[in-house]
Amino acid sequence: MPTASDAIFPEDRLKQLRKAVDGGRTRPLAWRLAQLDGLLRFIAVHEAAMLEALKADLGRCPAEARLADITMVRSEIRLIRRNLRQWLQPRFVHTPLAAQPGKSWIKQEPFGLALILGTWNFPFQQILIPLAGALAAGNAAVVKLSEVAPHSAALMLAHLEHYVDPAAVIVVAGGPETASRLLELRFDKIFYTGQSRIGRLVMTAAAANLTPVTLELGGKNPVIVAPDSPLEVTARRIAWGRFMNAGQICVAPDYVLFQSRCACL
Repeated sequence: MPTASDAIFPEDRLKQLRKAVDGGRTRPLAWRLAQLDGLLRFIAVHEAAMLEALKADLGRCPAEARLADITMVRSEIRLIRRNLRQWLQPRFVHTPLAAQPGKSWIKQEPFGLALILGTWNFPFQQILIPLAGALAAGNAAVVKLSEVAPHSAALMLAHLEHYVDPAAVIVVAGGPETASRLLELRFDKIFYTGQSRIGRLVMTAAAANLTPVTLELGGKNPVIVAPDSPLEVTARRIAWGRFMNAGQICVAPDYVLFQSRCACL
């Protein structure tokens, strides 16, 4: 089982990732599709083990675990794969008069080397979906697993790199010390899911290198109940949303807004 004390970041492999990016290894469409196919194979081969890990880490029932961390991930990867060729096509735009007779277009370019800091409440979803996006966009990636979901982390640490290009993906286990050490290094994009306090630390570290970040920090989520809504059905749906994954989900309802049905209130 990976722990913070076990984590040793292979800095020599980080240089290998930089070399892969700079040398253009991650740019061809065929390479990107192969990585997505590898992630789909990882899910197909290890689905039963993923369910067992989610049960051990979170006590999650198979139906909910399959919905959030398997079916959703598989669906997102297939969506990316189906549309990737089209998304990578240059999009021609209007050329200003001062730049004519030139041509203008928008071309999608990789950031380079991405850092993905995963979270514990959806340990597979919040690793595999960002990783799929990073690889599909032509990036290399370092994945830092959550130490709070040790069984899920152990599964990905042992097997995930076997399904993607090891010259472009590093999977790392460990605790806050490992995350801090990674944030001291230079990346071209950082993706973090978790609490706001850590999000501030991530953004502060990224600012040193002007690294763009994506912070998924959750928030306050109101439920708006319309005056004509069936209250019994509405109450069941609000309760389902609030207690899904024991409430450990960023879109769990926090409060209810409704119009008073009594003129005296």
